[in-house]
Order: sequence, then structure tokens, then C-alpha cells
Amino acid sequence: MRLNQATPEQILVAAERELSLALKRLVGCRNRLYRETDTFPDDLGAAIFRLEFLLHHIMAGLVTPARAKTEAAKRDQSIQ
Repeated sequence: MRLNQATPEQILVAAERELSLALKRLVGCRNRLYRETDTFPDDLGAAIFRLEFLLHHIMAGLVTPARAKTEAAKRDQSIQ
């Protein structure tokens, strides 16, 4: 590994953290708008839905297979 170069795991963790923060900010904006106007734009609701999907489903799919492969490889090495 070279200095100042992020590993794939570090990139995924950073992406997950940033997506989580963005989702919290969008939900906060939606709640504030709803309190102030008793409504919120459909595109804001759609953006929150897409970000939730990205964060919870796609990120989970990216992280889980890598962990499963690593654990399977460790089991294979311990058997041999």
C-alpha cells in the first residue's frame, strides 16, 4: 500500500458516512419545510427515498459480499 492512498474499505466507510450525513440533512430540511408550510416538495421526498435506497441497499450490497468472501477465504485457509 502506498502512502496517502485510501483502501477500498476506507472509501466505502467514508462514502457510507457522507451518505448518512446527507440523508440526515435532507430529512431535517423536509421536517422544517413541513412545519413551516404544512407541505414539502415531491422532489425532496423523492431525493430522500433515493438516498435511503442508495445508503441502505446498495451500500449494504457492496459491503456484505466483500466481508463474506473474506470470511470464506479465511475458513478455506484454516481447513487446509
